[in-house]
Amino acid sequence: MQRALPDPPIALGLDREVPLSRHTYMRIGGPAAYFGTPEDLAQFERIAGWAREQSLRLRVLGGGSNVLVADEGVRDVVVSLRRACGGVTFAGAEVTAGAAVMLPALARGVAERDLGGLEFAIGIPGSVGGAMQTNAGIGDGRSIGDLVRSVEVWRGGTRATLAASDIDFAYRHTSLRDSGDLVLSATLTLTLRPRAVIEAEMRRLLDARQRTQPTAEPNAGSIFRNPPGDSAGRLIDAAGCKDLAAGHARVSALHANFIVHDGQGTAHDVAALMAQVQQRVLAASGVRLQPEIVWWGDALPEAWRSAE
Repeated sequence: MQRALPDPPIALGLDREVPLSRHTYMRIGGPAAYFGTPEDLAQFERIAGWAREQSLRLRVLGGGSNVLVADEGVRDVVVSLRRACGGVTFAGAEVTAGAAVMLPALARGVAERDLGGLEFAIGIPGSVGGAMQTNAGIGDGRSIGDLVRSVEVWRGGTRATLAASDIDFAYRHTSLRDSGDLVLSATLTLTLRPRAVIEAEMRRLLDARQRTQPTAEPNAGSIFRNPPGDSAGRLIDAAGCKDLAAGHARVSALHANFIVHDGQGTAHDVAALMAQVQQRVLAASGVRLQPEIVWWGDALPEAWRSAE
């Protein structure tokens, strides 16, 4: 039997039972036991301290583009850092962006200062904090890890600054993801480049995204990681999975590595469809696809268990 959860102190600004479907790109997910948007890092640290005292897990939700929340929700303290970590500062060719800054907004902001290198991020619907955990990038090999100079994290009640060399940046994964550290900001080193050149490249990337991805339907971005030397989308398509459905969720006909739904989809639908896709691809090609999206919930669905 689960223990009754306590009421938080009013000063923490936490709301109870907030549907996380309001805060994710997939528009799916049950409630967070507690949800708050701290005004500053001091309030965030008080929330984190209270969560620790109550033996409650603390989660930070960024853009909500790479997460699937269980239909039952999570018995956790979930915070958005859009107020506490939403600033951007410049120093020459370097930019320091808070964890809650969205990548497309940052790409446009640095372009206004004739700073290039971040053009690829214009179509990535994630935050800086999430990008530091997933080494966000695009299919041509460009990724944010190549630009990182340092990352500020919150670690067990204190702040620490990590040099890029302290972090392992791999394909769609970094050592920050499982470290327990919470990203507060990142400093990137960019390159002087004419604004017209930067904007032309961003337009090209956005046009390509509009043509090849289901941007008009609720989705969580790429569902599976690309296996070495191949494309998850190609493997899914080759296995005959385009338009495969489970409940109200289906594999996108536009891009096979996207799962969309009609507005009534559930996390159960998406997870069940992911497992079907994994099974078909494994049977057709011998490749076991690994989820790129992160699961938030108690019981780990088959799609994540089978990929371990």
